[in-house]
Amino acid sequence: MISSPQELRAMTSELSVSVWTASALGALFESGLVEHLREPCAVDDLAARCPALSRGQIDRLLGVAEAVGVVVAEGSSRRLAPGALPFAQPPMRPALAGDLRTSLMQALAFLDRARGGSRSEGWTHVDEAILQSQGDASMALPGMLKNLLPELDDLGARLERSGASFLDVGVGVGALAIAMCRAFPAIRVVGVDTFDPSLALARKNIALAELEARVELRKTAAEDLADEAAFDLAWVPTFFIRAAAPVARRILSALRPGGWVLFGAGASGGEARRRAVWSLIEELWGGAALACADAEVILREAGFQSVRTLPCPDWAPSLVVGRR
Repeated sequence: MISSPQELRAMTSELSVSVWTASALGALFESGLVEHLREPCAVDDLAARCPALSRGQIDRLLGVAEAVGVVVAEGSSRRLAPGALPFAQPPMRPALAGDLRTSLMQALAFLDRARGGSRSEGWTHVDEAILQSQGDASMALPGMLKNLLPELDDLGARLERSGASFLDVGVGVGALAIAMCRAFPAIRVVGVDTFDPSLALARKNIALAELEARVELRKTAAEDLADEAAFDLAWVPTFFIRAAAPVARRILSALRPGGWVLFGAGASGGEARRRAVWSLIEELWGGAALACADAEVILREAGFQSVRTLPCPDWAPSLVVGRR
C-alpha cells in the first residue's frame, strides 16, 4: 500500500524507467544494431552502419541495454550477451521486437481512450503498426511448440507428414501462419478471423512470403467453422475470445482423430502485478480472462482427452492442451 506521495512518485519514476528500457531495447532490435553485435563492435562502427541514430544515441542506448544485461562490454567494444544472441535473427528477432512495440503502442492507445476517446470493447485497433507488431509477437509460438512436442504424443511426426494441417484461430495479419509454414515445411494452414483490417494485411503478408498455396484465409468466426476432421493442430488464443466453450466444441469436430488443440490463456503464474496486468490486457482484447483450471474444464466438457496445462515460464502465456 502506498502510504505517502513520495512513495507513489518513486513508483511512477521506476515505471518510467521501465518504459524507456523497453523502448531502448526495441530500438536495438528494430534499428538493425543487433546484427552487428554478434561480435564485439565499437560505437563508431555501429554509428557508421546505423544512420537512423546518432553516435550519442547509440552509445546511450547500448548503455541501457548493458545495464539490463542484454549487451556486455569488451574493452571499448560491446556485443550481445550469450542469451540474447538467438534474438539477432528471425523468427525470434521480429517476435521480440513486435512484443515490445505492440505493448508500447497499445498502452498509449489505452491512455488516449481513458482520456476521453470513444468507448469501445474488445480488439478495435486499426493502426497497421499495431496490427503488424501484435502479429509479429506471435511468431515465437512455433519455436515454443517444437520444445513442447515431446509432451504431445505423436504430434511432431504428424506435423512433418505430407498433408499436415494447422488451424489458426484469430489469424490476424498472418504472421503466425507464415511462421508455422517455415517451421514445418509440409504443413498447410487455414486462418480464420472476422476483423477486416487484419485480414487485409494478412493477404499482403502471405503474398510477400509467397505462401498463398499453403495458407488459406477465411473471414469467419471459429464457432462457425464447417470443417470436419480436417486439422492436426488448432491454436486458440482465448485472450481474444469472450465465449471459449462453443469454440472448443467446434474445434473438437474440426480436428482429426488424435489431433490437438492449444488454448492460449493469460499469465497465471508470477507476481500479483503481472497477473493483474494480464487481466487488464485480456479485458481490452475482448477475452474471457480464463484461468488454466477453467480452460481445462471447458476442454473436458467439450469432449477433449489428455487435457492439461503445459509447464511454461511465468513470463509466457499459459498453454492448456487437449486431444481429440
